[in-house]
Amino acid sequence: MRRQKIFHKYHLLSFVISVQAYLYSTYINSTAAKLGFSFTQIGLVNLILSIAYAIASVTLGHVGTRYGYKRTISFLALYLFIVSLFGLLENSSTGLVVFAVLQGVFFGAFFPQVEGLIAKSESLLRIDPPSITGRFTLSWSTGNIIGVAFGPFLTVRAPGVIFVVGLIISGMTNLLVSLDYQKFGDTITFTPSRKLLEHSQNASVVTNKNAMRKLRLEYRIILFLGGLIYTSVLASFPKLMMLAGLKLENAGFLTVGANIGVLLTFVILQSWKGWVGNEYFCGILLSVVPMTGLIAFFAKNPLTFFLTALFAGFSYAVPYTFAIFYGLLSEEEEHGKQGALHEMVIGLLFGVGPLVGGILFDKFGGNLGLLVYAFSISVVIYLIQLLFNFSRKQKNQATK
Repeated sequence: MRRQKIFHKYHLLSFVISVQAYLYSTYINSTAAKLGFSFTQIGLVNLILSIAYAIASVTLGHVGTRYGYKRTISFLALYLFIVSLFGLLENSSTGLVVFAVLQGVFFGAFFPQVEGLIAKSESLLRIDPPSITGRFTLSWSTGNIIGVAFGPFLTVRAPGVIFVVGLIISGMTNLLVSLDYQKFGDTITFTPSRKLLEHSQNASVVTNKNAMRKLRLEYRIILFLGGLIYTSVLASFPKLMMLAGLKLENAGFLTVGANIGVLLTFVILQSWKGWVGNEYFCGILLSVVPMTGLIAFFAKNPLTFFLTALFAGFSYAVPYTFAIFYGLLSEEEEHGKQGALHEMVIGLLFGVGPLVGGILFDKFGGNLGLLVYAFSISVVIYLIQLLFNFSRKQKNQATK
């Protein structure tokens, strides 16, 4: 009898690739800070990167649905090997921008494949829907903690290590996923724990596809808005900390508060699933967005910088959890398409957030700029939630 499991090897793959994704993103932002880029220039680099990410998501993200998820992942791993080799050899401002675009294409195309593969395979195994999305988000969020924490440190001390790790990971991914495809085909083979097969306490919401589609749209919009704060913090904190007199090589150990916030949110929302369809509770959770701005205004030392990053992570992870849940589970036969659209939103916010944040930071100063940013976004988020809720109530009354 096979041993029952909670996680499987594709959660491990998501974890490992996430480590590399954030090693590369922190390398890009830390190197830009070292080269003397302004906040706005750092934002522009991130915008270019995010456009590449978003385009790759919508054009290549659903390729796995037609040609096979595992075959697509193997091909993308070869591409990442070439990109990592380029990054190892480049050493100029122009080369940094080119590298940012190339690696953005990989991650924009990769994550929809693994999202789609996991959603498809685990749905066939009848795993509880919140457990499908929750375990996936836990796998990559633990990986990005490592990438963010050590990226700036390695950028200063030993940047070549970042790319050597990329070469190793991409080579091993190609080999192991190809072998797995030959042996098991385009599905994930594992014996899930009985805990994962428990029926969702929110089954009425999950089975109501019309409600799921509307909630999907609502929280993709709110994810984009809440994520602007998170991505702005990740991109701008290395330079902001340098201006505050902190060492660049230690910036990651404070910025990682954002990723710890993401992980904590995922753990909590995975443990208690009462948030599914509970708009009132979701509104309370979204208050972390204005709280991020308040804390940022007083950020002058390592502790307050860490707390600002922590709440920025909350601001991203709360709507992310809702968006990916409603996105991947609202269309049973379109896992690849929904994963691609979800990653397109992620890609765009990783560009727009740093750019708009950079402009505000240059205009008002980092701390006040982040306060203005967070409060403005909060107003829009709550207006959107009120509009969607009002629309649902109007429709419900009309059908009675």
